[in-house]
Amino acid sequence: MKKLIAGSLTSGSFDVNKFGQSLLLFRNTAISGGRSPAQIVFNRPMRDCLPAHRRSFAAEWQKDADVLEKRARRAKELRTEHFNRRAHPLPPLQVGNAVLIQHPISKCWSTPGVITEVGPNRDYLVKTAAGRVFRRNRRFLRRRVPVMPAAAVPPTVPATPAPAIPGQAVIPAAPGQAVAPCPAPDPAPVDQGEEDPPPRRSARAPKPSSLYPPHTWSK
Repeated sequence: MKKLIAGSLTSGSFDVNKFGQSLLLFRNTAISGGRSPAQIVFNRPMRDCLPAHRRSFAAEWQKDADVLEKRARRAKELRTEHFNRRAHPLPPLQVGNAVLIQHPISKCWSTPGVITEVGPNRDYLVKTAAGRVFRRNRRFLRRRVPVMPAAAVPPTVPATPAPAIPGQAVIPAAPGQAVAPCPAPDPAPVDQGEEDPPPRRSARAPKPSSLYPPHTWSK
C-alpha cells in the first residue's frame, strides 16, 4: 500500500485518480492460492483500467473455488514442509542447569548463567555470575557443560638417573635413600680474542639537496 501511495505522486502532489486505478489493479492481482482479493469477496474479478473483453468476466471463464482452495492448501503444505525441515523440539531444562544466553543483537552465546526457576510457558529465570536475573524463552538458551580443570600430575623422580658421561656405570640407589643430584656441566669457555666486525657503511658521498640549498638553512 505504501508503494501505491508513493507511485501516485505527480510533481510532488497526490493524484487521486492514479491512486484509484492502482488500487483496482491491486484488488485484481492474484495472491497466494491463485485468487485475487476481488474474487475472494465477490467471487469474480472487477473491471479495472486495463482493456479487456466483456466476455472475460463471464462465469464460465472463472476457475472454480474448490480448485483454488486445493491449490492454496497445497501451497501452505509445501511452505510448512520447507520451514520444518531443520526444526526439532528442544528438551526442557531443569533448575540448576548451566546454560548460555544468546545475545539479542550479535546472536552470540556469550553470557553464562544458571537456571533458578522454570516458568509455565517455556520461560526460564537465569542468574548470571554478576548477580543479574534474566527471563528468557527456551529458544534463546543453550545447555552448557562446565569444563572441569585437569588434575595436576606430580612430577616423578626416576630411581636410576641417566649417566652424565657416556660409558659410565650408574649405581642404583637403595630403597629409602635419596638420590644426589647430578652436577651441572661447566659452561663452554667464551673466546675473548675475537673482536666484533666493524659495521658496514656506504662509501657514497652525500649529495646536497637542490630543494633546500645550504644558504637557506637556519641555525
